Amino acid sequence: MRIVIDMQGAQTGSRHRGIGRYTIALAQAMVRQRGEHEIILLLNGMFPETLAPIRTAFRDLLPSRQICVWNAVAPVCTDIPANTPRRHIAEIIREDFIRSLKPDVLHITSLFEGFGDDAVHSIKMHPGIQSGARTVVTFYDVIPLIQKEIYLDPNPHFQKPYYEKIEQLKKADLLLAISESSRQEAIDN
Repeated sequence: MRIVIDMQGAQTGSRHRGIGRYTIALAQAMVRQRGEHEIILLLNGMFPETLAPIRTAFRDLLPSRQICVWNAVAPVCTDIPANTPRRHIAEIIREDFIRSLKPDVLHITSLFEGFGDDAVHSIKMHPGIQSGARTVVTFYDVIPLIQKEIYLDPNPHFQKPYYEKIEQLKKADLLLAISESSRQEAIDN
């Protein structure tokens, strides 16, 4: 089985927080336990400062040819409406790149990125270039959805892209909740 792990959770501002550490640790554990499975790490080239540190973190675990970088033209962050056409093009580039890797499984380590940075995620958004892979998403929480009055209501520029991510999350084939509490949030919301 070929498993592609989208490492953007370790490339955005999240790389300095729990999501980034979790992304690296989970991917390293998966690589160590891969057995006969092939694992490919997928990196976003719009975060050039993160490429070498991630390659270093996997240097003794994975051949360098199994760390792949896709590129698009920045900026694509969702908080600037003028970026929308570029972001959609970046989604197509990313999905086509993933298709070219011929994965059986695509694991997205952090879907809720890209609000203030150039992370690009999409799940089955462009049917003509689908890889046919099962999509798995690590699920942390939906705090902005649960506490709308704090996060969404006062930030209308954040609402639309956040709800778009929720719709994409629903297209995933599997959610990997990080805790029982997260699992319950996914069920309830």
